[in-house]
Amino acid sequence: MSAALVLSTEIANARTRFDGLVSPDRSKDADVIAFRKHLQILGKLAQSLEREVQIYRLCEAGKTGREVVEQLAAEAAAAFILKSDGNVIRPDFGRKS
Repeated sequence: MSAALVLSTEIANARTRFDGLVSPDRSKDADVIAFRKHLQILGKLAQSLEREVQIYRLCEAGKTGREVVEQLAAEAAAAFILKSDGNVIRPDFGRKS
């Protein structure tokens, strides 16, 4: 199976292939220049979108991690709860009456 495709990389590859197809005498044509700029803008937009998705995924993973840690902490705290046998613990401050 092939590696996962990345939109910004594929747009950059398309731009490179387009540059190879255009003859040197046509490379200064206004339409060619406009199309190159359009591909460049699409590449930048794709990079921004990829970063946004990556941040969203990290936030979701952090949320899941926090929920797991909270659950484990609650279970650990439940193990430390003192048994209430009716015993009263009185502090000893050194004074005896």
